[in-house]
Amino acid sequence: MNKPNQEKTVQQKRIDILLRLSLILVIVTILFFFVVKPMLKRDYYFEVGENYTFENLGSQTGRDSFDVAVAGEGIDAVASALGSAGVGAKTLLIYPLPDLGQSIKNTLNTDWSEDFTPTGNSVSSDFFKGLRYKAGEGSNLDNYISEIIKMTSEQKNLTILFDSRVAGVMKQNGKISGLTVKTPEETRNIQAERYIDASWSGEVLKGAGIAFTKGYGDIGIEDLYLPVKLNFTVSGVDNTEIQKLLKEQGTTINLLLKSYKTGDRDIGISGLNVLDQGNGSAIIEAVTVTNVDLNDERAVKTAYDRAKKECEDFYSFLKANLKEFSEGNISVAPEFVMSAPNHFKGRYHMTLSDVLTGKRYTDRISTASRPVTLVMKDGNRYLLCNPKTFYIPLGSLIPEGVDNVLMTGDKISASPLVQTAINSNASRAGTGYAAGIIAAYSISKDMDIPMLIEDRNLDTQQEIEKILRKSGIYMSDIKEDVTSITGDWSYPYAEKLINLGLLSGGVTNDFKYDREAKNKDMAFILLNGVPRVSEEAYNYKFDISVRKYLNEEQLTKDSFGEIVLSIFHKDGVKGNYYAEACKLGLIDESLQGRLKNKSVLKLSEVYYASVKLMEKLTGQALK
Repeated sequence: MNKPNQEKTVQQKRIDILLRLSLILVIVTILFFFVVKPMLKRDYYFEVGENYTFENLGSQTGRDSFDVAVAGEGIDAVASALGSAGVGAKTLLIYPLPDLGQSIKNTLNTDWSEDFTPTGNSVSSDFFKGLRYKAGEGSNLDNYISEIIKMTSEQKNLTILFDSRVAGVMKQNGKISGLTVKTPEETRNIQAERYIDASWSGEVLKGAGIAFTKGYGDIGIEDLYLPVKLNFTVSGVDNTEIQKLLKEQGTTINLLLKSYKTGDRDIGISGLNVLDQGNGSAIIEAVTVTNVDLNDERAVKTAYDRAKKECEDFYSFLKANLKEFSEGNISVAPEFVMSAPNHFKGRYHMTLSDVLTGKRYTDRISTASRPVTLVMKDGNRYLLCNPKTFYIPLGSLIPEGVDNVLMTGDKISASPLVQTAINSNASRAGTGYAAGIIAAYSISKDMDIPMLIEDRNLDTQQEIEKILRKSGIYMSDIKEDVTSITGDWSYPYAEKLINLGLLSGGVTNDFKYDREAKNKDMAFILLNGVPRVSEEAYNYKFDISVRKYLNEEQLTKDSFGEIVLSIFHKDGVKGNYYAEACKLGLIDESLQGRLKNKSVLKLSEVYYASVKLMEKLTGQALK
């Protein structure tokens, strides 16, 4: 028979309490040393990734022989060089300026924010986050320059040739076999196993004869480039008072800016963004210039001179109207902040619909998330879409025609419509860092770069993604639900219009498939779409035939038929326009079936009909 429970003595109770306290103390100590203390360390978050060192690297001998040679001046060039050197590759950075901070100083480029999804999640690489963190997570350019110099100086596998340029590209058997590089002291013949073109203009790619398109040329809009910005520094100002002014009198400031007239139709004031640089100085972002042919040095110089004067005039306006600026002195940046002027042909061509739907490539190597905008020649700005997480595929970094080269930045093989979403410093840094690692990986595995993306090498692509993840490249396992975009029957046709920049989803990516259409919906698509597909099909008669339908009236079956007959020059029809267009075979049976019991077309039917009509008019299939 069990004895009844006896009450513990005072001594036993004390022992129990001591044992419990000891256990709690042990747990707290473990948590402190292995969880809390590492998190208190300044660089903890950015040192948790694995440090890879690939095999078969670093054995290149001789002053001019390297595993990886990188050419370029931006953050993607630095990131590429650090990425390859960090995994053991003997790396050369061919840098065209006297020091690593010169590119930033020349443009006063303050775009150092992370890429965030619309829901507020950062998708930037740990490399970029680490740089931001160590630079104070602000916009002080001196801090970024100091950190970049420190990062590169600590990398033993990296050699930098300053004030150097690529003067010649040797190509043999589908590979670049060497670069002629001119330094201030000498000319050197550089040889490397892999090359990365991280230059703004694509000088290595051009030298290798890689095909490219200019501006928005590949969607049929010639001589259109992204707007450029010209920033300027003001000194002798009180930044605290300026920020207080901007915060408390935002409405007044906006009205004041609207009252300022530039006097130049290509120059605009995009707002007033003032970024503290310390010691009573600030960078002001306000002046933008459209319609600049970035491939024409003389045009760029002329535009710069006009924009510089506008910066000076604008600051005089601020000084005269706002006392917070009255004592400041201005210094205009020596160069524009410019996107890449060219897009080079690659093994894969990234489209706007890829970005919109977050296409999950098997060879994805980087992530971004920024709104996609289009600014036309008349200065009108359109928000084409606001993507969540989207990916950049390795295939878009591999130029068509060479097997040992990668390209970075916003000149990669992608639609120009994508450019505004991938030209941030955050995106450049992540893509560049990944490119450096992949270049070294391909040497280690003795594989030509294009082999990495072949269907038979899916295991290799999975291994690369694993390495990139552990190296701090963001890769989400969450698949976004995009059925609201892709689920409609007309999406395959809407997609073709999206990739021509003819549809705008706005902030919500809503293409309003079920909304009843107006005449102007179809007229707008046809007027803008036909010349982008074929200039020959666009003429005065076509223009006047369609332009009269730019109105708010409902797009009925009869008005739809009238538009169709008009653009195919079927004049003199009386009675039922829709029935006649059907009889002439200008409206296909599929669309007739969908319109059978309707009187007004929906936008989904407009998307389908517009594609079919443009293909019929131009004789070209839309991609």
